[in-house]
Amino acid sequence: RVTCLCAQFEAVLQHGLRRSRGLALTAAAIKQAAGFSSKTETEPVFWYYVKEVLNKHELQRFYSLKTITTDIGRGRAWLRCALNEHSLERYVHMLLADKNRLSVFYEDWSFMMDEERSSMIPTMAAGLNSILFAINIDNKDLNGQSKCTPTVSDLLKESTQNVTSLLKESTQGVSSLLREITASSAVSILIKPDQDTDPLPVLSKNVNADLKYKKDRKKKKRVTNIISFDEEEDEQNLGDATKTLITGESSEESVDR
Repeated sequence: RVTCLCAQFEAVLQHGLRRSRGLALTAAAIKQAAGFSSKTETEPVFWYYVKEVLNKHELQRFYSLKTITTDIGRGRAWLRCALNEHSLERYVHMLLADKNRLSVFYEDWSFMMDEERSSMIPTMAAGLNSILFAINIDNKDLNGQSKCTPTVSDLLKESTQNVTSLLKESTQGVSSLLREITASSAVSILIKPDQDTDPLPVLSKNVNADLKYKKDRKKKKRVTNIISFDEEEDEQNLGDATKTLITGESSEESVDR
């Protein structure tokens, strides 16, 4: 992710650099003619413009790195150092402040010369201040020594491949998670209970059976009480009638009783 982020910033700073203007490019051409630098140094790199806004001590810091020997590496080291020290926003404001100086190093169609698009860079840089970076800036791999200087398309291709792989990994992870969830849900639907076995879940059936049994028991108890009460009353009435017939009591007394 850090490599991808740095490649994107490099692509922005590298976009539309002039090849035939600027004192830095002229000085690089003179160095190449004198044999003090390789042919790759004649290619425009964003370090030529970045060093214009750096003070003497900052320049000395990047020129004194042990393993960084090219301007490509110094530009990349500066970018990673700015991320480490959360100073990228401040540097970007300095790079965009002087439009006249920008026009000397960049073409009119470049990203940095587009006010609408370039105004988003400081905001993006400010959003990175909450992240703690610890990137090694004195790394020989940053020199980028090869047969030709990495172009903007190469940087974009590299960063795009990194993003694609990250998206692919995350998509695969989400897909596998969805497959697991779907599989676990399908199991409960596909499993059908046999006729000889109790349907799932067994716990629910037992609870329902217990509740049904308790309700039936209450109903029986209420009916039994009513029946027993009626039987007692019938027995009492039957006993009174029998007693009246035996003793031969008058109908009036029977009525009174």
